[in-house]
Order: sequence, then structure tokens, then C-alpha cells
Amino acid sequence: RPFPQFNSVAIAFPTFGVNDYHAGVVRVEKRLSHGLSLLGTYTWARNIGNIDESAGGDLGDNQIYQDYYNRRLDKGPLAIDIVHRFIWSSVYDLPLGRQRRWLGEGTLSHVLGGWTVGAIASAQSGGPFTVTMQTNTTNAFSAGGLRANLVRNPSLPAGQRTLERWFDTEAFAAPAPYAFGNAGRGIVRADGRVNFDFSINKNVYIREGSYLQFRGELFNAFNHPDFSPPNHTMGASGFGTITGATDPRTIQLGLRVVF
Repeated sequence: RPFPQFNSVAIAFPTFGVNDYHAGVVRVEKRLSHGLSLLGTYTWARNIGNIDESAGGDLGDNQIYQDYYNRRLDKGPLAIDIVHRFIWSSVYDLPLGRQRRWLGEGTLSHVLGGWTVGAIASAQSGGPFTVTMQTNTTNAFSAGGLRANLVRNPSLPAGQRTLERWFDTEAFAAPAPYAFGNAGRGIVRADGRVNFDFSINKNVYIREGSYLQFRGELFNAFNHPDFSPPNHTMGASGFGTITGATDPRTIQLGLRVVF
């Protein structure tokens, strides 16, 4: 330590860092015509750096520097390093009812017409997280979270991952006293995200310029669970286990009066 006579000296977050973001995007768009509009986007990206992230999130973990005097050891995927991300959105006005292609008038126009359906789908790969120790045994000045030592590849095949063992917990070991861990930053990945939202609307016209709109919306329509990052503090209870997930299916109904 450069100033061993001082005991309780710490720097919460270094005031410098490097963040490099690169991405490639493929976009498909159909603007509204014949009642249909759609937009699809695929992004391949990497977000690499050594900055400290103290804000909470459900994709990757909060990653704090290990050795203030060797920031190169902290270079790695940031918590928001999402390599693959796909988004699809579409809206379709069914061609039935008033001011549409078929059934512009009559009783069936009021029953079968005025419907609009929409969908939003998203899928992305998981965020990175870093395995750290419960305590810092380096006795180093301005030391952040102490990482573990890496023994072997900690990532498990998809078929072997469970909520009780998301990654190979035996792939890490405690570093020797007064030594920094050699495990890299963000070398293990959390669960990805897959979500589908749907909506259906119906307009019931009262008179010119006035109508009732009924809305039905399903969020996470297939009730698909996406899991939070696992416990990645070595030596802590539940190391390697997952205890959280995204919200379950939500159904929302609404009624609007437009005049």
C-alpha cells in the first residue's frame, strides 16, 4: 500500500475509464399501407470497457474495479453488453368495417368491423456478470471488489443449466491472501430475454368523429419466465443459484371514449 499509515482510505469509484461500443444493425420496415405496418430490427453489438457501474439492473451485474493501479485487469464486457438483440413490432387494421375495404356499412360492419391487432416481440442474449469474493483479503489501498481465481471454463451447456446451478461453481477458487483474483470481468452470462406482447382494439362508431374504443393488451402473453442473474458471490449462501425472474403474464383491459 502506498500509504500504509492510513487505514480507512478508499475511493468509491475511479474518475476515469474507457468504454467502447460497436454495433451492426439490420432493419426491415414497412410503413403503413393497406392497414399494415411493421418494423423489425436485429442488432449485433459489443460494449467493452473498464468503467465502474454502480446502477442496478436485471441484465448484468454491477461491476466494480479490483485494482486501482492496474485498470487493464478490469477491461471486459460491461453489464449492458448484449451481443444479440431482435425486436419486431407490427400493427394490422383488419380490412372490415367503416372506411375499410369490406363491410363498410350494415349490421355486420358494426359487429365484425373496426378491429386492429398489434404485436411486439423481443429476444436478446444474456448480460455478463463477474464472480467476486465476500471479503477483500488483499489489504491493498483503494481496492474494490475482489474477483475469484479461475480454474476452468465456468459456462455450462444450455442443457445443463438449472436454477440451482446456472454455471460451474467449481470452476472458481479463492485467491491466496494479499493476492488479486485472476478471473476476468464479465466472463459468465446470465439468462437471455424472450417476450411477446399482443394487443387487440375495436372501434365502435357512435356518430361522425365519435367512437368507443375497447382495448385488450397482453404483456408477456406466453407467460415465459426470464431469469435474473444468479448469485455470483463465492462463499455466500446460494452461490450459483437463481432466485428471481421477470414479471408473469399481465392482462390489461381499457375503454376509451373519443369525441
